[in-house]
Amino acid sequence: MTTPMERSTEVVPAAYEPPVAVERRRSLRLSGLQSVVVVLSAVVMAALMVALISVQPPIYQTTRSVIVLSGANPNDNEVLALALEGIITSPGLAAEIKRRGDLDLSIDEISGMISVKRDPLSPFLAVISSSPSQEKSELVSAQIVPALRDVFNSNQREIPVEQRIPGPIFQEVYAFPLQQTSTVPLWFGAVFGALLGGLVPYLFFLYRNLRRPVVNTAQDVTEAIDLPILVKVPALTGRGSNPQDAVSSVIAAVERLSLNEPVHRLVLVGADDGADRAQLSLALALVIARSFGQPVALVDADLESGQLTDLVDATDVAGLAECLSGQLDPNAAMLDVAGERLPKSLAALDVPPGMVRFLGAGVDRSRNILRMRSSFGNVLDGMAGRYVVVVNGPRVPGPVPTSQLLSLADATLMVVAEGETSLTDARSAGDTLRSFSGGSAGVVVLRR
Repeated sequence: MTTPMERSTEVVPAAYEPPVAVERRRSLRLSGLQSVVVVLSAVVMAALMVALISVQPPIYQTTRSVIVLSGANPNDNEVLALALEGIITSPGLAAEIKRRGDLDLSIDEISGMISVKRDPLSPFLAVISSSPSQEKSELVSAQIVPALRDVFNSNQREIPVEQRIPGPIFQEVYAFPLQQTSTVPLWFGAVFGALLGGLVPYLFFLYRNLRRPVVNTAQDVTEAIDLPILVKVPALTGRGSNPQDAVSSVIAAVERLSLNEPVHRLVLVGADDGADRAQLSLALALVIARSFGQPVALVDADLESGQLTDLVDATDVAGLAECLSGQLDPNAAMLDVAGERLPKSLAALDVPPGMVRFLGAGVDRSRNILRMRSSFGNVLDGMAGRYVVVVNGPRVPGPVPTSQLLSLADATLMVVAEGETSLTDARSAGDTLRSFSGGSAGVVVLRR
């Protein structure tokens, strides 16, 4: 960026060529930001599951072993064992247990506490009473076998002797029940939480990426836009980012792109709403003024969204829209950008008053959008020779005309946000840029 020089604005518009159809490539890859979100979600969910399991009381289990004795035929024993399993876990037996023990528990609660384990074809049944309260577990367990005997004995009395099941039907094997404490291992909670916490956002991002593919890699940029990638820098709003270093890298890339020819008009465009582009445009203007000692004219030509105008708190100030309609002279409309007008993220790049002058998008933008095609060159002519001009351009393609804006630029930067910019939008923007750009052009990739 050297001393500004006059540049003729009479540029022969480039012939428009229809964009070449490119196959829409889908990818299962996640962007860097999406991967970070998945990992953080997995870690947080794992920590929550571990904390939840840590505060859970242990489950006390009282186990009684029962063996089926009746019948010489193994098939009869199998039938009886299956019948016992059904009876033990039924609400009917739970009601009998409640009545016998006079327990202050509901039938559903008692039924939920009782479970049976049995190996296939085995006559042994492990009848388990589980509860967070050891006392309740033991009280319910103590009534299971007596209640089961009462059920069989009462039914046996009502049928003839010759039709009764011979001998004792079942018998408790051990004199004392087995007492155990069951807890969920912390490692299981951590693994389950990590899988659940990571899988949900991964599937969400995967669905979104497959439905609306985004730029994830340098290969995506090259294939979609067909312009050289000048530099990859962290997004200026990212945590721990250094705007000074990032912008210095962009300036060095622009100088290489222009083969060390002076760049007086630098235009930034993109394929999205432009929040990151607005930040980068403002940072570029500040760093150029600080590093080269050149006064900079910063223009917000994004009449559709006016992100840069909002960023410097000039929303209700007349600007480019009024200049395009002939209501206002550009020099009279320009504001100083310094001090309190800078966002906190760029406060460290503050410059002396008068070094960065700003022409906002204006107030009455909608009816003046189409005037940009014929009047924007006149606005830039008023700044020639005094400023290095940095233009925050609009979304391309979009409702704001860009043909003259691009044809008047010494260098054009297309700003792409990794993991956010749609591949389809990036292709359309690249086609527009190649069709109308009058100077050198390249891509700046913002890492997330």
